[in-house]
Parts: sequence; structure tokens; C-alpha cells
Amino acid sequence: METRPGSEAGGPLGAGRTGHDDLERGARWDRITAIAGLLFVLLLIASFFTPETPGRDASAEELAATLADDRSGHQWGLLLDLLSDIAFLVFLAGVWSRLRRAEGLGGMFAGLFAIAGAAFSAALLFSAGVYLTLVQAAETGDQAALPALSQLDYWAGVAGVPSGVAMMIGAAGAILSTRAFPAWLGWFAGLIAVLLVFSLGAVFESDEETILVGIGGFGGFLGFLLWALATSVVLLMRPRHHAQVAA
Repeated sequence: METRPGSEAGGPLGAGRTGHDDLERGARWDRITAIAGLLFVLLLIASFFTPETPGRDASAEELAATLADDRSGHQWGLLLDLLSDIAFLVFLAGVWSRLRRAEGLGGMFAGLFAIAGAAFSAALLFSAGVYLTLVQAAETGDQAALPALSQLDYWAGVAGVPSGVAMMIGAAGAILSTRAFPAWLGWFAGLIAVLLVFSLGAVFESDEETILVGIGGFGGFLGFLLWALATSVVLLMRPRHHAQVAA
């Protein structure tokens, strides 16, 4: 008697084909996730070549003059930041989907990655919103509020660090326990979490930033970009491979 795929092992009719379709669909989502991750990194790097944010210790007159001198440049920088945030959310959803499938519905690390990643993205969007207000207020608003907005923009970024630490802890735990990605990506995520913890020392800043805080902040940020880039390359080159091995 002729059998259909999946029936020879006692499974439901068509189970083999369904599994193949699931893998194909998963590989397609992995490629989309990889493209979103690459766009996130490229857009963020491109924003580095736009005018720098004025120093938070500048006076209202200095802030207004600096922002007005190259207003269009700051607006382009904001646009690149907001587009990169969109790409990051797609990347976040795709990586979480892969980790969740590998860890299972009750997995804590994948859930931590998703929740902390959403909080981290919200902090980025809030900071961008404050900076947009800063740019617009330089010409049309109360310039006396500019120093306060500049301070808020900076410290809002610092306040988003804990969610970034939790996101990297979730990624490290899920990867090392499931091998949904290469193990070195998990260890790298753990290292980034440690560096970002050091940057929390910024709450004790007075006039000058300590070396440890500076290394933690810059190293953690740079490490996160490299981690996102490496994760995207892995997803693009070997979609579904590690998920199949884990299964």
C-alpha cells in the first residue's frame, strides 16, 4: 500500500510536507530578519555622519545657534534614527521568534529577550522624540527650555541601559541553552551585558565621566552593533540550520 510523507512513522498524513513547509517559511522569515538587522546597523552608522548632538552643558543661546545652523542635517539624522528603530523592531521580532521556537513556549530567556528588547526600543524612541522636540524648539519654541531638553535627551539614553542589559542576558541564556544560534553569539551577548552594567555608573557622574563608565558605554554600544551584525549574517547564511540542530 502506498504511503504518504509522514505516514510511515505513524504520523498524520501530510506531516512530512507540513514540516518541510514550516522549515521553508522559517527560512524565509530568517532572511527577512537578517535584512532588517543589516538595515538597522547601516542606518545607525549612516546617522553618525549627520551633525552631532550639541553638548548637554551648552547654554540656550549656543544650543539654538548650533541647531539652527544645520537644521536640515539634524532632521536627516532624526529620520535615519527613526528608520533604524523600525528595522530594529523587525529584527527583534525575528530573533525572538527563532529563540522561542528553540526554547519552547515556557522558555524564560526568549521572553526576557522580547520584553526587554521592546523596552529598549521604547527608550530609543523616547530619546528620539525628545531630540526632535529639541530641534523644533530651537526655532519655534521657548529657547529657554533647550538646556533642559538636551539634558533629558542624554539621561533618557542612560535610563534605557537596564533594558539593554536584560535583553542581552535573555539572548545569552536562550542561545547557550538551545543553540538556536552559534554558541559564541551567546557568550558575546553575555559580555555586552557586563559592559553595559559598567555604564550604569553614569548615575554617579559629576563633571567628568570615569574611564570605566566610558569604556562600558562605548564598548557595550559598539558590541551590540557588532552582535546585531553578526546575528544577521548568521541568519542570512544559515537560516534554520541551528534551529534544526537544536530540534
